[in-house]
Amino acid sequence: MIGLSKSERKIELYQQWLEYFGGRSELLDYRNSEEGYEKFEKCSGLVLTGGVDIYPEIYCDWDTPETKGSYIPERDGFELKLLEMAVSAGKPVLAICRGLQVLNVFFNGSLIFDIEEQRGVVHTSTNKDEPLFHDVVIYENTLLHELTGITKGNVNSYHHQAVDRLGDGLTVNCRSVDGIVEGIEYEDRSGKPFLLGIQWHPERSGFDAVLSANIVKPFISKCK
Repeated sequence: MIGLSKSERKIELYQQWLEYFGGRSELLDYRNSEEGYEKFEKCSGLVLTGGVDIYPEIYCDWDTPETKGSYIPERDGFELKLLEMAVSAGKPVLAICRGLQVLNVFFNGSLIFDIEEQRGVVHTSTNKDEPLFHDVVIYENTLLHELTGITKGNVNSYHHQAVDRLGDGLTVNCRSVDGIVEGIEYEDRSGKPFLLGIQWHPERSGFDAVLSANIVKPFISKCK
């Protein structure tokens, strides 16, 4: 059973995506955290899903009047605790979009608060159901390259935040062509379990696409 963190939108797509490749999921809901932790104890892996921004003071940034009240600190704390449990128990972790950002923050990294404002590039559409698409460059000698066998791909893009200072012990495995970090993993993978963060949404892509199937199938295999 794979633990799946509760998202505010389209959680059923993650469930269908895992089921398509033979993965069974257990929904972990931050609104009932103690039950969620108990459920995760029995899970063999963790998927961190997309969703609202992380409360900025967690990674030493400041809130703004425009975004005040738009966060879910309970979810932040819940997912950081799930990550702590997963890492200490050696359980595989797959972190998607917001999940990648939680992963980076867990390892003491920081985030770009708004990439359009601070980097001058746009990675999200004004219509949440119509994503932007862009190319990513995948670095050789990384887990992501090992899984996919490609050095360039096209991904959907729903985010306005991204990795800034990289977390301790992590490395970048791919970037967008405009330089934004699109994937992270352990810098030294030897003796460590599967851990991968990706900024795009593979569950909203064609399930059999390389940058979807070639990621989730080995993750499920490691969980089993």
